[in-house]
Amino acid sequence: MPLVSIYQVADHTFDYIVIGGGTAGLTLAARLSENATWSILVLEAGNAHLDSENHPLIIRPGQYGMQNNNPEYDWGFKTIPQKFSNNIEYLWSRGKGLGGTSAMNFSVWTFPPKEDIDNWEKLGNPGWNWANYEKYATRAITYTPRGQSDFSLPKEAFDVWDSSKPHGNGPLHVTHPRRILDVDIKMHQTLRNMGFPKARAPLSPSKYHGDSQGTYLALNNVHPTFHSRTYAATALQDNALQRPNLSILVGAEVTIILSSDSAKGDFEASGVEFLHTATNKTYRALVRKEVILSAGSLKSPQILELSGIGNAEILSKLGIKVEVALEGVGENLQEHQFVGCTFELKADYPEETYDLLRNSVHQAEHVDFYSKGQGIYTTGIVNMANFPLRKITLDAEAIYDAEKCRIQQDIQEGNYPPGLAEQYEIQLQYHQNDALDCEIVSLSGCLSGPNPPRQGKKYYTIIGFLNHNFSRGTIHSSSRNPCDAPLMDPHYFEHDIDLQAFINEVKYIRRIVKTSPLKDILSDDPTTMELNPGPDIQTNEQIANWLKQNFSTGWHTVGTLSMLPKDQNGVVDPSLKVYGTKNIRVVDLSVVPLQIAAHTQATAYIIAEQAADIIKGILIP
Repeated sequence: MPLVSIYQVADHTFDYIVIGGGTAGLTLAARLSENATWSILVLEAGNAHLDSENHPLIIRPGQYGMQNNNPEYDWGFKTIPQKFSNNIEYLWSRGKGLGGTSAMNFSVWTFPPKEDIDNWEKLGNPGWNWANYEKYATRAITYTPRGQSDFSLPKEAFDVWDSSKPHGNGPLHVTHPRRILDVDIKMHQTLRNMGFPKARAPLSPSKYHGDSQGTYLALNNVHPTFHSRTYAATALQDNALQRPNLSILVGAEVTIILSSDSAKGDFEASGVEFLHTATNKTYRALVRKEVILSAGSLKSPQILELSGIGNAEILSKLGIKVEVALEGVGENLQEHQFVGCTFELKADYPEETYDLLRNSVHQAEHVDFYSKGQGIYTTGIVNMANFPLRKITLDAEAIYDAEKCRIQQDIQEGNYPPGLAEQYEIQLQYHQNDALDCEIVSLSGCLSGPNPPRQGKKYYTIIGFLNHNFSRGTIHSSSRNPCDAPLMDPHYFEHDIDLQAFINEVKYIRRIVKTSPLKDILSDDPTTMELNPGPDIQTNEQIANWLKQNFSTGWHTVGTLSMLPKDQNGVVDPSLKVYGTKNIRVVDLSVVPLQIAAHTQATAYIIAEQAADIIKGILIP
């Protein structure tokens, strides 16, 4: 059954109700629908967007950030003013519609190092380890190698997959982009010249067990034949959309999870209540087996709280009846941050860059090229470099020692909620083993601030990411009104180590652009070569202030419904069931207890794949 009407859902009963038709939600629903005896309902608050001709912003890969702040595709959330970051509110874009953020992200497919996933198991979650992560990774995707005739780089640059291992048989396609730009090729060569080794096993099972340290050319979520974005919704179209036991209702924003009046003991969900935007009316859908939250790290905590599951003090202040007192709901928020540094290319640099798309004539021209599998829209983000902080600064040990002293003092003063000290202990110990706390990504064009690109100029942007932030934030309901956005407070830079690491990444990026062959194609004019931060930003204090004004979220929020023991402020157990409930699970990135050194979309798919086997009884945590 494809998309259904409100009349096929209202007051009907389903075996499973999945709240959220995003990356994890659609993946999970598709897998559950493989059991023909189960009926599955997906409720998605956004629109379908399945007609690719009317939604080129989704389908064409090379359009980074063009959906942001567009209310058709983006929820456009904002943080509250950040106390440790000049009281600035930051945009938190999230995908709105089937496929969720997989329909609007930068299409990068990356895996974390083995230790990042094994740390989840160390925190009390049996079965959530690297062995299972690898297993479910190949179930989610099909990898297609690219022919070398398209590229001028040596073959080893594309060896990101162990050739002796299966390429997967999943519905999601990943491959290298159809075209790799000359400037990206020079960036890759520059990183190698700076001593970055080729990452040994960044994207497939191998004897090196998930070693992503070094540099490599990342895969993208791109169809190998059509060169279009592949994401959770297109994957669903290929394998599950016509199953009669799967129903999807769009424009359905869940307001609360309903409880059974006859339940004794733990909270038992009887269904959900939702606002149907097309009719502007509230309806119910009922459930036989389970309600599964897949609304993402930002919305899943809010739905639990509005349903009476959360911190009793917070709920009472909002006038919400406490059904299950669970203090970890909305806590332990962890987020990646990134900042772009942009540099001007030489005036006579002949190759194409994304700067062409600032001109409407060139936009139209490249839309035509794209229809033929050519042009700038068929490129993607490929350069990745992951490394420990000590690779880029001699101050790394001093920075970590200062953080260790601060954490020890906080523990003595009782400043941490249950479980957080254990997480910090793992992070600090992990540093001794060269945790990949830093990442470099790059793209052609300008993705930085505050200075805008100059007319007729071409640019290249090198982006620094923070992978294992120490600062912890919260997300909580702002009112009883489900249409009010929750209060999102990532506590950016509350821990100074995050700011110090960021400053050193910016300094290191300035070293990269002084290295060949990249430096050979950059402008010779020292007054204009560095667009952002700009030549006037030099001291640590100046860099710090520039960072606070211009960094962005990585859109990789995790942890707000952490999979941890209940006495460690956990919200879900290793089977992803919410503590104190009989039949509510969470299947999205909010369950991740400790942040990873990777872009998180692959992990969202993999969590959903593993969750499906847990629900089916195939995998017992």
